[in-house]
Amino acid sequence: MERTQSSLLQIQPPTYGNLVTILSIDGGGIRGIIPATILEFLETQLQELDGESARLADYFDVITGTSTGGLVTAMLSAPNDKQRPLFAAKDIKPFYLEHCPKIFPQQKYVYTYIFDCSNQLHLYRRIKFIEYNLY
Repeated sequence: MERTQSSLLQIQPPTYGNLVTILSIDGGGIRGIIPATILEFLETQLQELDGESARLADYFDVITGTSTGGLVTAMLSAPNDKQRPLFAAKDIKPFYLEHCPKIFPQQKYVYTYIFDCSNQLHLYRRIKFIEYNLY
């Protein structure tokens, strides 16, 4: 595919000199709550340095994800009417916990029991334990 002049003009230069910063978020169904917890922690730390309005999207040139990582990516990078990120990283976990049964319907396989939505409270408690030890 040949690039036209108009498509080249849409590519933004790297934010930090010649370095292109990329945030890649893996998939994994409801296990997306794990990177959500880590990203919330990271954004909190950045807000301590740069102020409450700091968002992860401010620090990366490209944010991408596969499967549920794509959902997290959309939440972190979708703009509001002021062209700022619509969601903060702290909004991702509550979204997953509320909408998990609709997004990730339960499967009938024994081996998926560990990761299905009926077990989300147990997973959430484990994440809270990890989160508690991070802070």
